[in-house]
Amino acid sequence: MTSDAPKDDLIVGDRYYILASSVAADLPKLVLKHGDAFLVADRRGDFLGLPGSEFGFYHDGTRFLHQLELRLHHQRPLLLNAAVSEDGLQCAIDLTNPDILGDRHLIWPGRALRISRLLTLHENRLSHTLTAESFARETHDLVLTFQFSADFADVFEVRGSLRQRRGSYLPARRHRASLELSYHGLDHVIRTTYLSFNPPPEHIDEMTAEYRIPIPPGGQFQITLMVTSALNPQPRLRARRQVEAVADRGFAVVLPRRGVKKIETHHELFNEWIDRGWNDLRLLLTETPDGAIPYAGIPWYVAPFGRDSLLTALQVLPFEPEVARGTLCFLARHQALVDDAFTDQEPGKIFHELRRGEMAACREIPFIPYYGSVDATPLYLMLLAEYLRWTGGLDVVRDLWPAAERALTWMLGPGVVDDTGYLSYQRRSPLGLDNQGWKDSHDAIMHASGELAKVPIALVEVQGYQYAALLGAAEIAGALGQAEQASALRLRADRLRQRFEVDFWLEEHNFYALALDGEQRACRVISSNPGHCLWTGIVSEARAKAVTERLMAADIFTGWGLRTLSSSERLYNPMSYHNGSVWPHDTAIAALGMRRYGLTEPFLSLATGLFEAALHFEGTRMPELFCGFPRSAGQGPIRYPAACAPQAWSAAAVFQLVSGMLGLVPDAKENRLTLDRPCLPSWLGWIELRGLRLHRSSIDLRVSQGRAGAAVELLARDGDVEVIVRR
Repeated sequence: MTSDAPKDDLIVGDRYYILASSVAADLPKLVLKHGDAFLVADRRGDFLGLPGSEFGFYHDGTRFLHQLELRLHHQRPLLLNAAVSEDGLQCAIDLTNPDILGDRHLIWPGRALRISRLLTLHENRLSHTLTAESFARETHDLVLTFQFSADFADVFEVRGSLRQRRGSYLPARRHRASLELSYHGLDHVIRTTYLSFNPPPEHIDEMTAEYRIPIPPGGQFQITLMVTSALNPQPRLRARRQVEAVADRGFAVVLPRRGVKKIETHHELFNEWIDRGWNDLRLLLTETPDGAIPYAGIPWYVAPFGRDSLLTALQVLPFEPEVARGTLCFLARHQALVDDAFTDQEPGKIFHELRRGEMAACREIPFIPYYGSVDATPLYLMLLAEYLRWTGGLDVVRDLWPAAERALTWMLGPGVVDDTGYLSYQRRSPLGLDNQGWKDSHDAIMHASGELAKVPIALVEVQGYQYAALLGAAEIAGALGQAEQASALRLRADRLRQRFEVDFWLEEHNFYALALDGEQRACRVISSNPGHCLWTGIVSEARAKAVTERLMAADIFTGWGLRTLSSSERLYNPMSYHNGSVWPHDTAIAALGMRRYGLTEPFLSLATGLFEAALHFEGTRMPELFCGFPRSAGQGPIRYPAACAPQAWSAAAVFQLVSGMLGLVPDAKENRLTLDRPCLPSWLGWIELRGLRLHRSSIDLRVSQGRAGAAVELLARDGDVEVIVRR
């Protein structure tokens, strides 16, 4: 951080938590992403060079352009409109000029110019096309300036991490129509930002490019700026010429659409939420040699995350099974094979986070990848089993079974810290995460007194994941003809469930503890975590209603969603990251859990709350989280200042809710799809699914409001899948 950074930054966590600058947090932002590149701009299309802000053009974990600001006679233009394309690769911005005064006269009358900016992102290239059109009655000279800078900051530096030392900036290389800005990192990599202008500006230096253009009435002109990032570029001259050639001809971007109109309803606003979810997921999906995998979120988590990618793939699996396949294959390729304390790595674990960039290369952070996640490994087995249930893809599952067996070996060995059989965690890496569940803030796991839990910690929801993973692995083993192993896994799952009901149940609260600490003391606080246990099915039938009623009480349910921590708890803060905020994916998971036990009304209440919350966010884009203040009449949910938007598992929450409304239960082995007690909220007349695939069959169906529950109509079927409706 520079010395002139804002002094009122809000610290929202410890070593890896994000500083939310009061300067930039209130500004609406435009985001684009393609592959491992992304940008964050304001609505004028500028990257504001504000200390502590996330604005810029990034690639491979590095910010290659920190500032890019347009000025008309040294003034900012006025915004008319800004729009991002559905695929998230382009943004189109319309601007006009303010009244521009000279010494004693009006140089440009206000609103005499239309300035159109088109920003297009493709791999490591950002194309910026500016078109100016004059509506003035006489010829005027226009002074147009681009201001730019490149700080080559690692994304963790942008987030607020302090470094003891950095590399060195190299002298800028200036040419008639282009500029090269370079940085020699501590990892001995030279990172270069090329800026190429067409036509050449009248003046160019290390920070500005200036044009002076006479524009007659009705006249137009166009400027193209190409920004390209490069690592160790050689030879520089050839690379520069290639950049200029690209700038001259532009480039086309083609990305196949996924999930096009697979879901449609009678409610236009709900359709908008669904469409936004599709578009955000397409934006975050990143192609790899193993297939597509969802990156977690923009701007802070443009990287593969084990937990986030797995949960997102589970949320959309009925509609996009290839996302699950790509995620499973990618994570298997990066599965831990050795023991390494620095990365909290143990053989068989699925990683938490994989980063690139200078700080990762220099081992200033452990995310290379980092394996400090207690839940990614059981979630991997859960996804693999669900993939088999939907697709019947035994060939894929057979190929991935060795990875599944390694995961099981870790779960049944090193993952269990003591003799309880519970999956637990404790940090070994000096730079690792203290908490290694989905609530990974340093203060997220506590006792009722506010005392932080001591390691090793067994989280309540992780035992549910383990239970579902063991049953899922048993199902896979059975499908592969390994009956003895399948029986042993089911027995272990049953014993885990019995112990869980004894050790985690809080009789005085009629609820489950957040966790067991290293001394086997229960963390007797009320949190949203047990909602995940409903989802995974580890909760006994006799206790499911009590758990649901406790989650729906006013200290947890805000009216928009579930607080991560009860408002009655000592460490509650509705503006915290994990101790009282609302996370849409967390609420959706709990809602699906309630639905699993036939508790329809609370499921529909949570689904309605999330939908109505989404309507209050710009473009119905559900953010990573929002504040946990109670719902008030006439007010929307209160946003969290450092939330990612888009965020993969928030974007996918709507598809999980649709699956829950329809009660989809796949069984590819028996070639059967069951709609278990389908139900729709009162405000939703019907849902249509088209091209829903089970094994080798495809079906179209419509679910509508009926007199007693929902009515199901089979619209089309390609294949011999059996469709059953269970009332």
